[in-house]
Amino acid sequence: MWSVAHQTRKPANFSGLADSTAHGLFVSRALAMGSFLRKAIVSVAKAFARAFVRVSEANMQKALIETELYRNRYKHMSKNDDDLPVVR
Repeated sequence: MWSVAHQTRKPANFSGLADSTAHGLFVSRALAMGSFLRKAIVSVAKAFARAFVRVSEANMQKALIETELYRNRYKHMSKNDDDLPVVR
């Protein structure tokens, strides 16, 4: 039979925090920072998802209008007047 020797490990001492109150403060701040970062990432992801939905809905509406008006024979393009002079 093989015998396995187990070592007893000491708990990790983060950045020289010896007393338990400082360790508890470190852990609570780390958890708070993690929570803040998670909420920020989720809100950014939701904003990107909303933007994606809006763009896809706009493309779908454009396709429906082109189908209804032109029966998919033409593509609707808005008029581009960038080359005309500005009248003041």
